[in-house]
Amino acid sequence: MHIYLLDDDPKVLAANGFLLKAMGHDSQGWSEPARFLDELDDDAEAVLLLDLAMPELDGLEVLAELGRRQCPVAVILLTGHGDVPQAVEAMKLGAVDFLEKPVDARRLADVLARAQQQARELGAQSQARQRFARLSAREHEVVSLVAQGLTNKAIAESLCVAVRTVEVHRASAMNKLEAANMAELLHCWQLYQG
Repeated sequence: MHIYLLDDDPKVLAANGFLLKAMGHDSQGWSEPARFLDELDDDAEAVLLLDLAMPELDGLEVLAELGRRQCPVAVILLTGHGDVPQAVEAMKLGAVDFLEKPVDARRLADVLARAQQQARELGAQSQARQRFARLSAREHEVVSLVAQGLTNKAIAESLCVAVRTVEVHRASAMNKLEAANMAELLHCWQLYQG
């Protein structure tokens, strides 16, 4: 999994890169938030160690942008001085944790493991959204009703269509969602719902 560093201080960037290397992780660093956001692969699962206080865009703004773009990037915010209101805001925006500089290696190892798990979960949600984007409006409607527990007959009555029409839409949706059975279909729906 990719590990990214974003900090406007080159010394901190280098120190954190060295720390991650000593922990057995490769990383890639940026010192400019706008450039990082331009170069980021929005579909790649990653962990980002993000500086809170930067002049151009601060860490909370970068975190908010990643959320808007629905990137599967788990964020660990770093700061030189802890600020409780900012930490609370970071958690509301989806940050995994909030660490003070200089970063403690043991604490980072623990938080990194949680961040990697979160990035995998975000990646699965992103894939589900991409699959659901393939569905027609009617297929989406049928899947929604299936997820509510309705039978094909009840769906047909609800949509004023033939049961065979529901069966066709359901089969097409399962194919597009790459769901081999009902359990996979419902799991994909849950991921899509976030």
